[in-house]
Order: sequence, then structure tokens, then C-alpha cells
Amino acid sequence: MCEFEPGSAEELAAMLKECAAKGQRITIRGHGTKELMGGPISESDVVISTGGLRRILQYEPGDLTVSVEAGMPFEELQSRLRAHGQMVALDPPFFAGSTVGGIVAANVSGPMRRGYGTARDLIIGMSFAMLDGKIVKTGGMVVKNVAGLDMAKLMIGSFGTLAAITSVNFRLHPIPEGTRTFLFEYGRLENAIERRDAITKSMLQPFAIDLLSPAAAGRRGFVLAVRAGGSKTVLERYARELAGAEQVEGREEEEFWEQVREFTPTFLAHNPEGVVLRVSTTLRDVGSVMGSAPGAAIARAATGVTFAYFDSWEPAAKFWEQGWNTVVEFAPHEIRRSHTLWRAASKGPAANAFDMMKRVKQLFDPGNLLNPCRLYGQI
Repeated sequence: MCEFEPGSAEELAAMLKECAAKGQRITIRGHGTKELMGGPISESDVVISTGGLRRILQYEPGDLTVSVEAGMPFEELQSRLRAHGQMVALDPPFFAGSTVGGIVAANVSGPMRRGYGTARDLIIGMSFAMLDGKIVKTGGMVVKNVAGLDMAKLMIGSFGTLAAITSVNFRLHPIPEGTRTFLFEYGRLENAIERRDAITKSMLQPFAIDLLSPAAAGRRGFVLAVRAGGSKTVLERYARELAGAEQVEGREEEEFWEQVREFTPTFLAHNPEGVVLRVSTTLRDVGSVMGSAPGAAIARAATGVTFAYFDSWEPAAKFWEQGWNTVVEFAPHEIRRSHTLWRAASKGPAANAFDMMKRVKQLFDPGNLLNPCRLYGQI
């Protein structure tokens, strides 16, 4: 197996064309932080890393936009933007080791999802290299410019099965003037859900609302964590509206959210056979999912996404049978090779999702050469 790290988008595109002409199977990767995510990594003839594509191509602080190559370490990008008081409003797990392209290809996000959305909401343009050697550019550097952006959205969450992302254009957000976190602890899950409902129906607009099970929080009860940002006046209003909560600021607050953000990699590091399931439901059903999780669980409580953690496949399999829209987010290689990784409810938009995905794959990669099986074992 040959491994390459091209230094430009053009060089990467030329490699793809040459490999495709030979019928070689190709693995596209960044820093490898997502190797236990998605489908199994099949044997390939060539591995192409985007690690050599790590430049900021264009940065317009006044326009709140940036264009960056796919191999740029995400932590480095955020550090450079922070010097201007700006950020890409994503806080995915594996923060320190991830590349921009890996985050986009896996469509991962963190607690800030409630306030800022996912990569689909923040990307305004993209370039990607196809198997015919062409580099396709979509969108632009203007937030309102949506021309061709739907092509880019196909790449988000595709795990490199359609093309190789070479650069991404983001809309940026100012870093909040200040932040404060409000923690509510409840012995009964129902009380935490009631508080969540009260907050989401109020005039408050916190940018993170996470619900942690006792095992995830390291406390005796369920913890509802609410993070707000803004001026001192805004934060004082939150303090009045959320009276009775434990308030956390400064370094203590940063450490709390780092632990929440990095709970998955920390769990996997301590549980080599560990399995993480991601469940997508209505807000009403978040409580049911959390209540059914026998151990650690963390919900993006205002978006309907819950992560449940298991030390092996057996208890995960029992939870899997509940019937929700469930994905095996992370699991050992042997589990991902031998089990169904995506369970959609029998009704709703996700029921026939892979039928459409397979048609798109046929258009981009009819020979099934790019990252085969990486899209949850089905594409």
C-alpha cells in the first residue's frame, strides 16, 4: 500500500485521477481521529492524506469569512482567528487533533450546536477534487452567496466517499464578550426536562443546553448545563432568570465544557471495547432516550441529539432495539465490520435515506474506489 501527502489541491486531484485510471481503491484521511467512527476502513491500494494542505487561503476579518485548506488543524485555525476576536462556531470532539476537512467530512459538532448550528449552517463555500482530476469550486466568500452550495452540502458528512475536500469557506462569529454557565442538578430526570422546556420556551437564547446523566456528570443527579454569552448586562439577566442554579465562570467554566466536548474520546480511551450510539429524536423524546440509557449519556437537549455510552456491544445492542433513529457513532473495528451501523425509523425522512445516497455515490464514484464502506458500512 502506497501513502502520499500532496502539497496542493492540484497535486491531490492529479493523484486521484491517476489512481482511478488504474482502478485502485483509495483511502482519503486527515489526522485519523475519526478512524473508529462511521463504517469500517476497507483495505485500499493507496492512502492519500490531506495533512499537507494546511494554509489559510483568504481571511477577511471585516466580512467575518475565512477560506482554509482541508488539512489545517482545527485548533490552529481557531487560535489564529481568536487573535481577531473571532471563531468558527464549532466545538467538535477530538478538538486538538482534528483537521478542518475531517470535521466537515464527518459532520461532527459539539455543545455549541444549539446556538450556532452545524457545519451545514457555517459553510459558505468549498472546493473538492474528483476522481476525474477536476477541482470543483462551489459557493464563495460572501455569506449570502449560495450559488452551487448544495454541491458542497453533499460532501458534509460523506466521510470522503464522493470526493476529497481540498478547502472550506466558513462564515465566522465574534467570540462572545463574556460567558457564564448555569448548572441545575436534579434527582429526577423529569424535573431536568421540565427545566429544559421552560428555558427553550422563554426569551433566553443560550448557545448551549446539554443534559448529562449522573454517570456522565460525575454527580448523584442529572445535570442540565446552560451556557450563555454576551455583555455583563445580558449575563446578569440570565442570572436573574435562572436563579437557583450553580453559576460557573472563567477557567472552571472552560474546563467543564472541555470535559463535555471531549467526553467521547476520553470514554473511548478508557474503554477499548466501548461503543457510542447517537440517537436523533424530537425534543419530547429526549427524556425517554436518556431514561433508557443504562450508563453515561449526554444530550444536546435543545436539538434532540443524544449520545449513549456502553463499555461493550452487548448492552449497546439492547439499547439499539428501542426503535429510534440510531447510528453507531464510534465502535471497535470488528463491530463496525459485522453489524448494522445505521438504524432509521420505519417512517419519516430518514427511512429511505441510503437509497438516495447510493444514487449520488454512483454519479461521483461508479467504481466504488473512494473510502468504500466508510459511510456506515453501506456506501
